[in-house]
Amino acid sequence: MSETNYDSNKLPLGCSWVYPRESRAKKIYKILVIAAHPDDPVLLTGGLTYKLTKNGHKVKWLSVTNGNMGHQTIGPVELAALELKEAKAAAKYLGAEYETLNVNDGWVWVNRENTEKMVKAIRSYDPDLVITHRPYDYHRDHRYTSQLVMDASYMLIVPHYCPDVPISPSRKHPIICYSYDHFEKPILFEANVLLDVTDVFDKKAEAIALHKSQLFEWLPWTQHLEHTIPEDYDEKTKLELVEMLVIWHYSGLISNYRKLWKKGYPDTKVLKGEAFELCEYGKTVSKEDLKNLFPGAYIPTKRELKQVLRK
Repeated sequence: MSETNYDSNKLPLGCSWVYPRESRAKKIYKILVIAAHPDDPVLLTGGLTYKLTKNGHKVKWLSVTNGNMGHQTIGPVELAALELKEAKAAAKYLGAEYETLNVNDGWVWVNRENTEKMVKAIRSYDPDLVITHRPYDYHRDHRYTSQLVMDASYMLIVPHYCPDVPISPSRKHPIICYSYDHFEKPILFEANVLLDVTDVFDKKAEAIALHKSQLFEWLPWTQHLEHTIPEDYDEKTKLELVEMLVIWHYSGLISNYRKLWKKGYPDTKVLKGEAFELCEYGKTVSKEDLKNLFPGAYIPTKRELKQVLRK
């Protein structure tokens, strides 16, 4: 059969070649933020959450506890209901969903019951990425939440463990990351992912402020600062309190990694950031995975990180 050459300029009027477009549906990622208390996810991942949901990805915040001990006057039952309401409102504001394992505040233990709860929660959501606390955090609930995630990581693909919630058909492990903390012992945080959230910080701040019982009542009381909060606090006071909380938690992140922030965002002054450390217990991750899961993030090389951590 002879080959025929076509000249598109000589096609009959109204005819043209239609080349089929290669259609690649955008992958929708599922991210599960597992934290100890209802107000932890927004502080740790509020900027990332908004960036992800704005791009069509799905984010779920899961707190292990119901937060029912975190107030100086409100009782546990009433507080648990209030914390649930505040956490759902904050998640919704950033386009996420919220759920709790409903363990009492201060009662996060690494035991069979809680491990099974964790395995079932991760399996049922089947995330591409799990973000949790480091196991070196200051609060026991934070440390044990992290340990529960680590203990659950392998059991996710063991069919006869918690068989009432079947394993994923893909038998995939999620990528696991730790969220940033400023504690130095026994091991410094290693920022494998640096994410500028300056452009969305106003959204994160508003979501943090929805945790009124924590931000304007409990946390000031724990620092003997309750007298500084006026009964009818205005917008300025609200944002100042958010700023204080963020500075306390993220102290050192901007200054310690300043050279890397400048390298990763040469045309932007990074004022607010979030950072994440890869956990070896999760899926082996590629740079492309990280670029997709952390939109716009800078991924430092191991050499760059070593230079920072040596200082």
